[in-house]
Amino acid sequence: MSTQFIPSLLVPEIYFPAKSEKGFTVSLIEKMADQGFYQSYEIGDGQDQQERNGILALKEKHHFQLTQWLTFLIDQYNLDVSSVDTQLRLESVKRIKESIYLAAECGASNIAFVPGADPGAERRVEAVEGFYESLCEICEEASRYQMNVLVEHLDRYAHKKRLIGPMDETVQLLSRVKADYQNIGLAFDTAHAALNGEDILDALELAKFHTHQIHFSNAVLDQASPLYGDYHMEIGEPGFLTVGKINDILRKADELSLQSEKGLRVAVEVRGKDLENRHANERTVRTILEDALSLVGSR
Repeated sequence: MSTQFIPSLLVPEIYFPAKSEKGFTVSLIEKMADQGFYQSYEIGDGQDQQERNGILALKEKHHFQLTQWLTFLIDQYNLDVSSVDTQLRLESVKRIKESIYLAAECGASNIAFVPGADPGAERRVEAVEGFYESLCEICEEASRYQMNVLVEHLDRYAHKKRLIGPMDETVQLLSRVKADYQNIGLAFDTAHAALNGEDILDALELAKFHTHQIHFSNAVLDQASPLYGDYHMEIGEPGFLTVGKINDILRKADELSLQSEKGLRVAVEVRGKDLENRHANERTVRTILEDALSLVGSR
């Protein structure tokens, strides 16, 4: 069974300078939904009641998929759902759980976030165990709203230096959670896999039973370069991710029949920088995604 690819717009990254403007997200989705290309939207948190109501109304009208990222909430309040500091970890879980209701008011069927810092080899097992407990508790709460919980793996040694992590360990953790909670999944990111020194296609195959979506994110892998790391840069050189590589990854996803029953959300992740010409970045990434999808014979 082949994979149906679902074009997704990663709003807070593509429109990074405008992401916190009141009413921006709902007005953008209204405009984009009318155009019809994107069938999925990924938003940040922080919407007021009026905006949440507006986003929900648009979802009910246009029937797109909606994911709410809580990474910005985590960064804003220095939360850490995998911390070896038990008090911080439990407080972080509490804040995430409180945010699930607000995400549900937007109509989100997925929440997504990142792990905390890698504490080092000496306490890594302890941190992973704490993260496992956190994910189980969050999945339990999310299941009340028929919502999936997505974890994004980051690099451990290169730049972000987070707990999760190498794909084999990520899959092992998610498999443990999935034994009790079917609403756990992976948000696969190409830059993080590459910065972990992994082959993208091999990592994707390893994670085939857990991957709900893919972010096509670029990075410079030369450790001697000042650009080395995860900076959500433009697609192409000097980074490793070219349009050709995106095509290869899409073909691999199709070969693996990723999310063949529900569809696989795919987004290009390039951080916007120009507030005045804010739509230019979206037009660029949309062209990349359109071209890549056309070459694999899918929308």
